[in-house]
Amino acid sequence: MKTIRARIRAILLLITSMALVMMGVVTILSITGIRGDVVDASNTLGVTAGTSSGAALEGQILERLTQTAATKASIADEKLGKQQNYTQMLADFAGELYSEPEKYLPHEVLPPDPSLAGTNTAQLLFAEDVDPETLQDEVDLLANSSELLLLIPNNDEDITADYIATESGLVIMIDPDSDCKPETIDGRSRSWYRAAKEADELIWTDVFNDAMGRGLAITCAAPIHNAQGELMGVAGIGALMTNLNNEIISTTIGETGYVFVVNQKGSIIISPKIVKDDNGDFAEDNILEDDNEEIVGMVSEMLKGKSSVACVEYEGRQVYMACEPMDVLPWGVVAVIDADEALLPVRNVSESISGLTSAAIASVDNSIKNAFIAIIVVLLLITMLVLVASGVLSKKLSEPLANLTAGVEKISGGSLDTKLDIHTGDEIELLSNAFNSMTERLQKYIEDLTRVTAEKERIGAELNVATKIQASMLPCIFPAFPEHTEFDIYATMQPAKEVGGDFYDFFLVDEKHLGFVMADVSGKGIPAALFMVIAKTLIKNHAQNGECPAQVLTSVNAQLCENNDATMFVTCWIGVLDIESGRLVYGNAGHNPPLIKRAGGSFEYLKMEPGFVLAGLPTIQYKQFELDLRRGDVIYLYTDGVTEAMNAGEELFGEQRLLDTLNSAGDIEMNRLLPHVKAAIDSFVGTADQFDDITMLGLKFNSGD
Repeated sequence: MKTIRARIRAILLLITSMALVMMGVVTILSITGIRGDVVDASNTLGVTAGTSSGAALEGQILERLTQTAATKASIADEKLGKQQNYTQMLADFAGELYSEPEKYLPHEVLPPDPSLAGTNTAQLLFAEDVDPETLQDEVDLLANSSELLLLIPNNDEDITADYIATESGLVIMIDPDSDCKPETIDGRSRSWYRAAKEADELIWTDVFNDAMGRGLAITCAAPIHNAQGELMGVAGIGALMTNLNNEIISTTIGETGYVFVVNQKGSIIISPKIVKDDNGDFAEDNILEDDNEEIVGMVSEMLKGKSSVACVEYEGRQVYMACEPMDVLPWGVVAVIDADEALLPVRNVSESISGLTSAAIASVDNSIKNAFIAIIVVLLLITMLVLVASGVLSKKLSEPLANLTAGVEKISGGSLDTKLDIHTGDEIELLSNAFNSMTERLQKYIEDLTRVTAEKERIGAELNVATKIQASMLPCIFPAFPEHTEFDIYATMQPAKEVGGDFYDFFLVDEKHLGFVMADVSGKGIPAALFMVIAKTLIKNHAQNGECPAQVLTSVNAQLCENNDATMFVTCWIGVLDIESGRLVYGNAGHNPPLIKRAGGSFEYLKMEPGFVLAGLPTIQYKQFELDLRRGDVIYLYTDGVTEAMNAGEELFGEQRLLDTLNSAGDIEMNRLLPHVKAAIDSFVGTADQFDDITMLGLKFNSGD
């Protein structure tokens, strides 16, 4: 028979055993639940961190690619824009020689001299079927262009040669290859000559290999007309694209990113991956023939003047691609980088989070195993010790894990300032430290994005101030002179960018004379706006000093030519009206002809000599003309942004459509006439972007007979 003592011991042992078993079951269930919470929290945080960092990084990638493509497009526009300005300036000067030969003395130009090889020289050549003696007078006249021809290549290392070829069969050219010239050259047979003649406007050739083996080259050519509008010849400028080529090829974005240039046909003409065929010519690769319709669409839109950026499949791999159009030529710049390389940091972070999570889970599993062993050992030694040890162990395991779970829930909810303060000295502490490090990196990503956004807003604010400053410099209060009923004047200016190069002005020279101006500075943006301020100030100062229009244009031209390192120029029309008699004295420096409407009649273009642009040549002497206005007569002035407004189909608004629009307005006030024209332009352009500044001025004469 068992003693009471034994039974008590047995009962106590049974009670203790049952308590331990129950405690063990509860402990196991608790630890299992905590383990599940840790796994879920870790996975949630990993997904959130990967998604957030991936979205932020992708935005930075797209912005960097877009900025890179825009920068390279701007560099290309700057280089090719200079060549285009040189060509037009040369054609205009040659046209003036033919239009006003009496203003110029005969000059001499000689045939090629082999002893001058290696030095830029002016060289005279004729077509094989031409008798040089019959063209001597024309040669003596065109030789006046030699100084301008020499000036261009001597001051621009990209220019290899420039030339004037005539319909009569003579050629004056500048290059260093005087020892390589044939006896005769017929410029009329050259492709650039025929293209400019056929188009009857400035043209660009395709990119080609330079005949002297110096690399890629391109030619810009423009027709030469006399005062009667007859074609007298073609001015051309050939330039190497070496610097632009090196600039593009040397551009790298990470390890796999690069930049290439696409011409108007879709051919890749500049690229670090371009190769030559067996003949030494560049193998043509047309991106518009790519199998990916999305890439073809992006490039097609770029060649129409629209920017884009996207993640696409290109050459058998996923890449980020940014397309940026050029302004001077219908080309574009494309920047690409492999998506795998771009998103590598995101994958590293995700892999790091996954590794830390797996390590934490393994650590928790190991702790659970040790706990089970400890429970069994304590059960065999002493019941109370098992109970105490199991309680301590449960508390030790559950509390830091609960704190970790709570902290992770706050972080996954967006509270990145939360810091996990866990000091267990084991893997749980390592995991909490890893979470803290990860949240700090996420905060840094957000701060960087915030700083970039603030910088963009600052630049936008500064451009907004510049726009307001420019607008305030132009007369904008109407009626401008309420005390003068002899005339009605109204003007508007809408820049293509935040600030523009167009400007108008009107002012009283004295109590009897009203001066009014319409002008257009070459280029756009901040440089054009600064040049516009200088030109406007000089014109008004000279006019208010009592100078006639011809004197104003001559004086302002001489001042603008001084230190004009940027080779900018201004077209300008200026008139001074006697508000009592209606006598209008006016002059033109290369600007669009105004339109005039006689009382009771319809608008028509005012025929006059265009003159040369301001800031082109310092020695130009300008002419002036006179016109009598009668009561009810109207004069309309504008810039080329009106007639060259382009719709989505690349069709120009044009001079005839402008004339029809003005005549359709009838006899209305100036403050209604100009909005009528602007509404017609907006309707014609539709959704297309505004290409150039749109500036207009209307004046109606109310005095006189």
